[in-house]
Amino acid sequence: MRGFTQIWVYARKFYRTQQRDSLISILMGIVIAGVVVWITGDDMFTTYESTKSGFFSIVSACIWIGIFNAIQLICREKNEIVKDELDKGLYASSYIAAHFSFQWLLCFLQSIIIMLICWSNIDFPKEGVIFSRSFFDYFVTVFLIIYAADALALIISAAVSTPVMAMTVMPLVLILQLVMSGVLFTLSGAANRIASLTISKWGMAAMGSIGNLNSHDLPSKIAVAYPDFQFPYRENEGIYQSTPKHLWIVWLILLSFILGSYVLSVIALKYTTRKMTK
Repeated sequence: MRGFTQIWVYARKFYRTQQRDSLISILMGIVIAGVVVWITGDDMFTTYESTKSGFFSIVSACIWIGIFNAIQLICREKNEIVKDELDKGLYASSYIAAHFSFQWLLCFLQSIIIMLICWSNIDFPKEGVIFSRSFFDYFVTVFLIIYAADALALIISAAVSTPVMAMTVMPLVLILQLVMSGVLFTLSGAANRIASLTISKWGMAAMGSIGNLNSHDLPSKIAVAYPDFQFPYRENEGIYQSTPKHLWIVWLILLSFILGSYVLSVIALKYTTRKMTK
């Protein structure tokens, strides 16, 4: 019971102290979603390449928003507040759980806003893979991507000692996510195995599954440019299977990232605060 009480107390504290930062994060999300729609809105679902690029832009934006939400949350108060309160009986697991609880609400609100902006400006196919309306498939996916990126940022914030160091690590993490998405480069061997540990790969897998990137109704740009030629069909990509089973598996993978991030955040916080006492 003591642990649950601590989660409740600290979640309320974060609600009071992080309102300004949360508002900035929400406004940043609105701006980023608007830019994505402005760039990709007219081209999505016209060709395979433009649709894939559009999904990549949405996934990248969600990852950036999630990481920006939480990258400095723990490290900026670790030296002055967290270590002292851990010494006085605060459970590291409760402290991290309180952050995850508050960030869940922030990511949920951001997902609603992003989906409303995208849905009102992009002509998404209406039929979903799991839900009858694709809006809800996309919404769950956007939420899981943002929350998984947010959880990843909490690991980093718990592991580093200062906000400056956290912001130094942030670009490296973002670049890794972009490169390992499987969109910019074809990955194989060890690179493909590393990519399986990234949010971007599975975010793209979910988006491509809902948008049915394997559909032959999405022509390639070269086929549109030269309609008189008969080009061979693209090979189906297993990562974009448009089936309920595949999408459920991808969602569960993203959820496992979130749960794993919680455990790693607790371990990182305990380890780094223990080092501070030596």
